[in-house]
Amino acid sequence: MNNLKFSAIISIAIAANLIGCSKPDQPSETTITGDLQVVPRAAAYAGCYPIVSTSQTGIWDATGNSITPVLGEAFFGQDAQFTHTTPAYTKSSDGLTVKDEVTGLTWHKTYEKPTSGGAYYWAETQTVVDNLNKQNYGGYSDWRVPTIKELYSLWDVSVGWPYINTGFFDIKYTDEQDLSHAIFWSSDKYTGLMGNVTGETPGAELAFGVNFGTGHIKSYSISVGPKHFVRCVRGNLSYGVNLFQNNNDGSISDLATGLMWQKNDNGSGMDWEHALAYSQTQNTANYLGHNDWRLPNAKELQSLVDYTRSPYATKAANVGPAINALFSCTGILNDGGKADYPYYWTSTSAMSLANGSYPSAWYVAVGQAEDGNGENLHGAGAVRFDKKIVGTGQGEERVLNYVRLVRNIK
Repeated sequence: MNNLKFSAIISIAIAANLIGCSKPDQPSETTITGDLQVVPRAAAYAGCYPIVSTSQTGIWDATGNSITPVLGEAFFGQDAQFTHTTPAYTKSSDGLTVKDEVTGLTWHKTYEKPTSGGAYYWAETQTVVDNLNKQNYGGYSDWRVPTIKELYSLWDVSVGWPYINTGFFDIKYTDEQDLSHAIFWSSDKYTGLMGNVTGETPGAELAFGVNFGTGHIKSYSISVGPKHFVRCVRGNLSYGVNLFQNNNDGSISDLATGLMWQKNDNGSGMDWEHALAYSQTQNTANYLGHNDWRLPNAKELQSLVDYTRSPYATKAANVGPAINALFSCTGILNDGGKADYPYYWTSTSAMSLANGSYPSAWYVAVGQAEDGNGENLHGAGAVRFDKKIVGTGQGEERVLNYVRLVRNIK
């Protein structure tokens, strides 16, 4: 299909020339989605959404061998070859909370895993919030369920399995199988429904969560099937809110994150090796007047996702790729022959199995993240991984993905 062009609509917010994030005022009211209270977000401003590094330090080829490529060589341009904002956490003196000094968010150090062995359906997570606020837990009474972007800010790939810094945050598991179910709810409800997927409930309502065991972002049934966990947050209501600016030259800047993006994607699917090479080619061509473009890492690319949008949303106003309408996405036909949108490669390698190597890389879906029949499986905005090139192992599903390059605003 031809690129689907969208009208340029900019959400204008007050853009203060600030570094870091200021402490937001206490919200005056909340809204209710089902039984979950959703705290309204604050307006974005310049620098209010700093992207925390993934903490990846290794560099690998297509089969997971450690390498040291230089500019001009294959597999150059990986996550660890660029400088990113280092995570910085501070534990409270009472050991109950952890302050993220980069994002300005304060987190519940542990999480609720009832002694009965169960967890929570999505709407039930509000009971955890209410209990913490009644207790004035850690000296605060403004706890809430985090958004998916807030929750993903904790994602740490330095070790993997689990994908979180266990020196600051608790993850309770007995073995690898248990760890694969370390799924935590966000407050973001999916705008579409579960497709006709084997073993799932067709038409089920879904909400997004992060699996800190395997590292994925997926949408999960809010009231059917397994229950999941919740780690509460407080502070900085502008974190995760974009402030896009159309530069009218083929690029879009996000003043909140300090990143500049290609307005159009590359227009065709390619494996990870060629996705990395594409950025080198564009830099040689001084694309849009710049020669420092790169493949975004997983957290940078996820920052672009608009979780209010999906290709088959139940409300017409929400129909489209899961990205702001300023951006153009190539239309595709998915495996079921349905109109859909691409998956996009990141520069971050993935450990397919616990204690394994890195033959895979992460990607972000702005389309349905469907199964092999074209049915919605994990939701537009899902973050998953696949093999880096074709023919390198079992489980290949989405090896030929698209590219949207990024650079730092200077």
